[in-house]
Formats: sequence, structure tokens, C-alpha cells
Amino acid sequence: MDELLKIGNRIMALREEDGLTQAQLAERVGVSQATVSQWESGTRTPSGEAVVALARVFDTSADFLLGLVDEQIRLVPYFRDLSDDEQLLLQAFSQLTARQKRAVEHLIAALADDGKKG
Repeated sequence: MDELLKIGNRIMALREEDGLTQAQLAERVGVSQATVSQWESGTRTPSGEAVVALARVFDTSADFLLGLVDEQIRLVPYFRDLSDDEQLLLQAFSQLTARQKRAVEHLIAALADDGKKG
């Protein structure tokens, strides 16, 4: 299968699965409805910026959208609603060792307990 058509089929399937029209998806991604139609028909490739936006809208990975992996993994639904700072914190947390992560978890628990008291 042509790679552009494979990407387009994935975009269409995800859009339909989420109950969105092409116009609704276009608005969320910041492109025209015609552009979404061209992606889905395989006549146009989404830009890197559009792929990131699509991945956020569909809570999935860019790798899945681009056909680099066949297993779709839905990301945590609220992740897209996090601020840039919160996303950076999660990214930094994922780079920590297991011991460091436990220390951060204890600190967060202590801060949360303190917040309940005060």
C-alpha cells in the first residue's frame, strides 16, 4: 500500500472512531477541511507540525499515524490538556532512575498532605 494512502487511512479511521467530521478535525488541527480531505485520500502528506497536532487530537503516537508501527497505543487522554511546563515535568520524570522517581513520588505525597492540612 502506498505510504501516503496508509497515513490517510489511519487519519480517516481515527477521525471516524472519534466521531469527528473532516471540518471538525481541521479546526482542531488548524488546517482547512480540504487539507484533511487530501491527507485522507493520500494526495497530500501532513507536515511535521500537523502530525504532532493529529497525535494530540487522537491521543496516539506520531509513529502510529505515520505507519511506522502497526500497534496503536492510545495515550493518556488528559495528557494533551497539560500545560507545556507540566509536559516537560513528565518528560523529565520519565528520564529519572527508579530510585529518583520514588523520591519524587514521596515529595509529591508530602506536599499533597501538607496542602490538605493548610
